Amino acid sequence: MEIRPDGAYRSIHSPFDAEILAFLSLPIASELVAEGRLVASEVVTRDDFDSETLVLRHPRVSFQSYPWEWPPALWLAAAELTLNLCSDLIKQGWLLKDATPLNVLFRGMEPVFVDVLSIERAVPDRPLWIAYGQFVRTFLLPMLAHSRLGWPLQVSLTRRDGYEPEEIFAALSWPARLRQPALSAVTLPSLLANKAKGNSNLAARTVKDPDLAKEIILKTLSNLLSQMRRVTPAYRSSTWTDYAETATHYNDDDHSRKRAFVTEALAASKPSRVLDMGCNTGVYSMLAADAGAEVVSIDTDLQTVDRLCAKLKGSGKNILPLCVDLAYPTPAVGWENSETASFLSRCAGHFDMVMMLAVIHHLLLQAQIPMDRIAALCSDLTTENLILEWVPPTDVKFQELLRGRDDIYTHITQELFRDQFGKYFRVLREMTLSNGRILFHLKRQ
Repeated sequence: MEIRPDGAYRSIHSPFDAEILAFLSLPIASELVAEGRLVASEVVTRDDFDSETLVLRHPRVSFQSYPWEWPPALWLAAAELTLNLCSDLIKQGWLLKDATPLNVLFRGMEPVFVDVLSIERAVPDRPLWIAYGQFVRTFLLPMLAHSRLGWPLQVSLTRRDGYEPEEIFAALSWPARLRQPALSAVTLPSLLANKAKGNSNLAARTVKDPDLAKEIILKTLSNLLSQMRRVTPAYRSSTWTDYAETATHYNDDDHSRKRAFVTEALAASKPSRVLDMGCNTGVYSMLAADAGAEVVSIDTDLQTVDRLCAKLKGSGKNILPLCVDLAYPTPAVGWENSETASFLSRCAGHFDMVMMLAVIHHLLLQAQIPMDRIAALCSDLTTENLILEWVPPTDVKFQELLRGRDDIYTHITQELFRDQFGKYFRVLREMTLSNGRILFHLKRQ
């Protein structure tokens, strides 16, 4: 795979090129692309490629995200796409030979399957889905471990191949082991592991009736879908999930004026791509989307991001909610740190507006990031505009985060803020709310 500005290029060598070309010529391939479920593929010939090698160009998904940044709702959406796509393929004599979350990207809240080479012809008399184990290890077991044991989904960053059933089995209590889907996905495979190791021909088993083989696989996919939906938790409440509705440090007039300020800044700037840092319940992300922007919304609170996903489902708004901590952003990982890109490198040059509303005091006091570094990062993240809310040291939320460390942070003042951000931005407009907070619309210099 080679990523270029005009698309992602994949080289396919003989004899595998014939099969993928055969699939791409079918009506179902065009239908899946038209529905947005499968990435488009274009056969290209270029001077810098081997003429005997098939080269496919895929359009780039605007902002690439990874499973370790997804809330549970996006994990479920990716799983549903994978299983339903495979079901549709099975009915046409094809299937997915791979089933990992890394084969899925998101356009807003809509998942798209991007690994076209995972599609292959089904063996007519084989009743077993070859990717079953991979789906369980990389989709079902991480979600089960998250919902039943509290293991973070972010662990998938270092667990590319997911979990083995035995790992989850050892951590579950016996009552939990006997409840579905743990019974079939964890307990039985763990107890029968030694016997299964001696049966290497299991995947090669066949049945005489191809229609029966097809129905068995479809039933397997349906069961996995039910298990995934059962084990994915509904969004839970946290300190931040009701923040916008319960915040007492804004009066109604402040709320209205803040929304109006952001709306006017969006209208004046007409951004195409917005990064909303500390999006919380997504109030301002939705304003940006309504203004025609493509939005990436990030927050550190998983439950809040998951709740935003629930609000966005079926809305058609082009908003991608991710769980990312800007103070500890997703690193580049894999061989030589080159297999998956860091969050900051994916942001570089991508956004023409960044919104940082009621976030800066968290970075200053909780993450202990110096003001000059925050200003520099904001300059790196936006190519043009920044909407920022300054929270003064007298603010009740600023005081809560001080935790008796007043003497350490006496240097944090509005003057310091203006001085450091003035190195990178000029003020287009500012407005002081009655609670003392100041809204800024800044332009990158």
